[in-house]
Formats: sequence, structure tokens, C-alpha cells
Amino acid sequence: MTLLRSGERPASDMTIRLLETDADILAAFRLMSLLRERVTPDTFLAEVRHQQHAGYQLIGGFLDGTLVALAGSRPAHTLSRGEHVFVDDLVTDPDRRGEGHGTAMLAWIASRAKAAGIPRIYLDSRATASGFYEQVGFTMMTSIPCWIDVERLAST
Repeated sequence: MTLLRSGERPASDMTIRLLETDADILAAFRLMSLLRERVTPDTFLAEVRHQQHAGYQLIGGFLDGTLVALAGSRPAHTLSRGEHVFVDDLVTDPDRRGEGHGTAMLAWIASRAKAAGIPRIYLDSRATASGFYEQVGFTMMTSIPCWIDVERLAST
């Protein structure tokens, strides 16, 4: 089943696969840097490899051999959510947005989760992307992710 937002055309010509080699991961930096400004070319490969120890998978969507969409997901289990897949990253090349590639990436992740018997997908959304996720069918929750530097809190 293909989920499409209003006005999108199917991204059926996109090839989706795991990015596992160093070369594939490094080639994905350009897209990931659009989403994760903190990561640098010098740290990207090591950070992906580190996350892979926890089940993280970097997934690429290609059109005619060109990477146009990128996702990162991992299996998880928490007391609040039970078994689920968490989508850490999802980004589409700005020149290819609105063509259904993000939706196709989520559908690919959902198909793999379903095959593994995992019932739900969770993610944190930026306010600017919430409309996209709602149109795909995600339910927006009221929790708000927050953070603090450990040093600041540990010194109180």
C-alpha cells in the first residue's frame, strides 16, 4: 500500500536499500547534514557506526543512482511505548520534496517493522514537518522533547 500526501506522485521508481559500507555512509553525509547540523564530515561515519551497535540502520532512497532520501531507524522497547521502531532521521533532497520519497521511505520502514512483528513507529517531529507526518497518518502526541547539559545539572 502506498501512502501519498495530497498532490504527491508515487515514488515507485525509487530504489531503497540499507547503507552499510563506509563509502555509502559517507556519501549520505550531504543529505544528513541538512537535518543534523551538529554532525561533521569528520565524525559522521564514526557516529553512524556507534549507533549501529544499538540496531540503528541508515537507509537510502535512490533515483537513477542518486541519493534523494535518507532515513535512520532503530528497533526499541520502552515502558511507555513497548516494542516499536524509532525513526531518528528522515530527510529528502530539497529539490525532490513533494514527490513521495519521504512517504516511500516510511512505508519501507513500516513493511520491515511489520515483518518483524513490531506494531508501531515513533519519531520526534520538528514543527515544520508535523503537517507531513500528520498527512502520512501519524498521531501527534503532546510530549515535548527537552534536554540539558549534564554538567549544568550535575553541579546543582
